[in-house]
Amino acid sequence: MSIRSRLIQALLAALMVTAASPSYAVQFPNTSDRGAPARGPSLGTRGEICLDPTNRPSLTSLLPHNAIATAFGANTDIPMSLWFYIPETGAADAELTVFNELGDTTFQTTIELPSTPGTIQVKLPQYQADGVTPTFESGNLYYWDFALICDPNDRSDDVLLGGGIQRIDASSDFLTQLDAVADDPLAQAELYATAGAWQETITLAASLRSQNPDAWAELLTSVDLDFLANQPIIGQPVGQTPGQTAEQTDPTESPTGSPTSMPNGSGDLQRLLEGINP
Repeated sequence: MSIRSRLIQALLAALMVTAASPSYAVQFPNTSDRGAPARGPSLGTRGEICLDPTNRPSLTSLLPHNAIATAFGANTDIPMSLWFYIPETGAADAELTVFNELGDTTFQTTIELPSTPGTIQVKLPQYQADGVTPTFESGNLYYWDFALICDPNDRSDDVLLGGGIQRIDASSDFLTQLDAVADDPLAQAELYATAGAWQETITLAASLRSQNPDAWAELLTSVDLDFLANQPIIGQPVGQTPGQTAEQTDPTESPTGSPTSMPNGSGDLQRLLEGINP
């Protein structure tokens, strides 16, 4: 067999392997932003004491357009969590507070902020202190606010973001599909995205970012957060950026969303309810 024939056969074999490899699109379905709070802040003059209003990206919650972090909670290996981009700031800590529909606080935690800008994950407890009662009841809508604490002695200076959390039930068909791709996190991420479960989708995409930055970028682009795709995830090794090969990876990659001022503990849950249905 000639060298040319062997080369053609090798190319054909490579093409067949490529064609047989599954292709996944980690894109989140469009959601209505009607009545939803902004995912980034609009700074008042007071918040400027710890956040430069000209700095971009600014403080941002990584959420779909309706600002609701939906979750199945079907997989205990994927913690319920919220994700935030933290820019350069003079604040040392932030506070996350979760309320139920009656306005009662169901969870509150203080977060030590990173020393460099980047995206952080704030994990949420599956159960209350008794270890039995779910923190998030299926079907109920919860409201959260994330406060950048500019001055611990004057909390009126806080810069706040707000949004919702809703746990939804997974169908038996979905769980069957999930079991079928138990060893393929990227396929799982696509399933969760198609089903509208934001929390699992973003957590899986983030875990794959160092090996598959394009999936992370594709997910953020689908919800108009592409400007955060190249920003580092705190606590995760710096990987290649979307479109790069391993040889093009910049090991010195460094990071550089905008805040809405809302009174601490307040929020119109109805606007979030309206945002669920496009």
